Parts: sequence; structure tokens; C-alpha cells
Amino acid sequence: MTSIAYVTTTFPTLAAFVEGEVHRLRERGVRVRVFTLRGVGREFQPEHRPLIAITEPLGGPLDVRGWWALLRWSARRPGALIGGAARMLWASRGSPYALAGHLAFLPAAARLAERLEQEDLERVHGAWAHFPASVAWLAARLTGRRFSMAAHAGADLYRTQAFLAEKARAAEFTSACVARNAVMLRALGAGGARVETLYHGVDLTRFDGTGRSRDRMPTLLVVGRLSVSKGFDRLVIAGDGPERAALEAQVRDLGLADRVRFAGPLTHDGLLPLYRGAWLLLAPSKVTAHGRRDGIPNVVIEAMAMGVPCVGTRATGVEEAIVPDETGALCDAGDPASLAAAIEPLLRSPEVLERMGAAARARARAEFDAARNFERLWQLFGATSEASVPRAVVGAGR
Repeated sequence: MTSIAYVTTTFPTLAAFVEGEVHRLRERGVRVRVFTLRGVGREFQPEHRPLIAITEPLGGPLDVRGWWALLRWSARRPGALIGGAARMLWASRGSPYALAGHLAFLPAAARLAERLEQEDLERVHGAWAHFPASVAWLAARLTGRRFSMAAHAGADLYRTQAFLAEKARAAEFTSACVARNAVMLRALGAGGARVETLYHGVDLTRFDGTGRSRDRMPTLLVVGRLSVSKGFDRLVIAGDGPERAALEAQVRDLGLADRVRFAGPLTHDGLLPLYRGAWLLLAPSKVTAHGRRDGIPNVVIEAMAMGVPCVGTRATGVEEAIVPDETGALCDAGDPASLAAAIEPLLRSPEVLERMGAAARARARAEFDAARNFERLWQLFGATSEASVPRAVVGAGR
């Protein structure tokens, strides 16, 4: 593989797992272009600023460039365009959310297809399994490019599964960052999908465990986007997002303003001092009414790599990272009493925290090394590079 187009929502971001893949691909000499559905990110890790130069927004539903691209493809390959769009929309008929999204992003898919040809990009990879993968799928169908995708957890797998099975079967491979999600996708694809579990991992050269020294007073650390699925309505230390104002009000009402600090969005370098001093990292994730949920939050693995034991819930993918009584504890989702019962004995036992921290660090090194896990992704891209006809375009009309 010498060139690839990544399709995502916003890029770059503070999350940095897609950014890490792009960075490593470029180090291997692969020509990478990133196409976004929602524009260029405003908050990102400083080392990823150079990635802005290879990032291009595809434009919104009202962008005339996309509609002109649709017209051109309707003349060039009417069967592929109309047939592909019809399959997406028919599969979305039971979900207003999916139907509206697939309609809105049809121009983006047409524009992406033109960019694939103009820049001679040989593969297109949907970095998320919902709308980015749908756009990538249709662009692959129009151009004959190879198609693959990545699946995570929240909005891309569980808010709706409309058209997901079709994409999983069409993709040369799907990487899933949570094992239980890989099982679900294989079942959804009815045996016709190649799905591989591939953890994101963290940069162990950055999160290397150095400087670890617990704060004098017990410090509970929470890091993440302040959204409902994160479960931060009980204990919050750091983060930002749409729920922040409500959470700050809750803290004031409970008289805890002197105990809870909202640090806002932080870069990796900004997080390191917090990891070094924390007694525990909390990940009280839960499943929302719309089915949205966490996978394995990157911050859990970052904390483990820094030697911080973690307490999380059983509702999502967190239990694939945290080993109870070894690297931390698990509790019931949405149950403050269960969370408190998991936390309290650990805070009373610094020697147990020390042992768990060492085990957490060892587990992070063994299972969640981003550099080593990238090698598996590299092999997946390479293993499919000799395929003669991508499944995404077999039988496409002309």
C-alpha cells in the first residue's frame, strides 16, 4: 500500500488514536489524505498540528461542490451511484437519524470519490463505522478503490446499526477496538465479514510511568468528554463537553466546589502531572437511552500505563482493560453506591494501590502498546493489498 484516504468526522482531535495511525502510516512512507465530514478540529495534541496540512473537509449538505460531483457521477456511473444510494437509504428506512445522515452525506461521498481519482489514492478507510464509513463505502463503489473501516463503540455502533451489516460484509476488513464489538459485528455480518479486534493502545514512550508520586491527599481523577455516556454525574475532576454547566451546578448545589476541580480539555502533556499524582482513575461509563456507550476509554489505558489503578463499570468495554482485584475494580453502571463501595477500600489501602499500579502498568505494556498494535493494522492493510477486486464494488453498475 502506497496511498490511502482516511474518512472521519473531525480531525485532528485530542483523542489522538486516529491521528496516531495516520502519523505512523506516514512514517512508513504511505501518502495519506484525511477527509472530514465536520471540518478541521480546533483542539488537538500539539504534535499533530502538521496533520492539518493533509486534512480536507468534504463540505456540508449545502456545499454546491458536492452536488455538482453528484451530477457528474450520475452521468458517469448512474448504476453505481443510484444503486449504492438506494441500498444505503433503504437500509436506513427504520432510523430517522441514519436516513437523514445518509441523505445529507451523499454529496460528500460523491466529492470524496472525485478526490480519490484526482489524487490517485488506492484505498479508502472509514475511521468510524457510521457515516464516515458509509461515505467511504460509496466512494469506493464509484471508483473501484479498496475499502476498509474501523469500529469503536458509541455513536458509530449503537445509536443505529442501519447499513452497518452491509458495510461490514463489503469491507476487506473491519478493525474493532473492543472484543465484544468484534463479536457483534461478525454476527451482524452473518459470517460474511472479516472483523479483527485491534486495541488502540497508547504511546508508552510518553506514558512511561516516570515521576509517579501519589498526592498527599487522596485524589480521584476523571478524564474525558463531559457527556452523558461518560457517567460523570457523580464524580468529576477534569474534562469538558456539553454536560459541563450542569455538572458544575450540581457540584455547587452539593457544596463540593472546594473538592472538585474542572480542568477543562488538556493535552497529553497537561494530563501527565494529573496521572502522576492520582490515587485512582475513575471511568463510571454507562449506556444512554439512545444506546450510546464507551468502548475502552483511552484515558483508562493512559492511566494504567502511568501506574494508576482504575475503577470502571461493567456496562461497556472497560472490563476488557481493568482486571478486578489486580489492576483496579469494577462496579455496576449508574449505581453510585456500587461505585463508592469499589473506591473506599482502595483508598484505605495504599499498599494495595501500589501493587495494583504496578500490575496496571504491566498490563498496559503487554496489551495496549500503540506501536505494537499498529503493526497489526499495518499487516491488515498489507494482507488485503493484493486483492484483485474489492468486495465493495463487485457487481456495481456502470
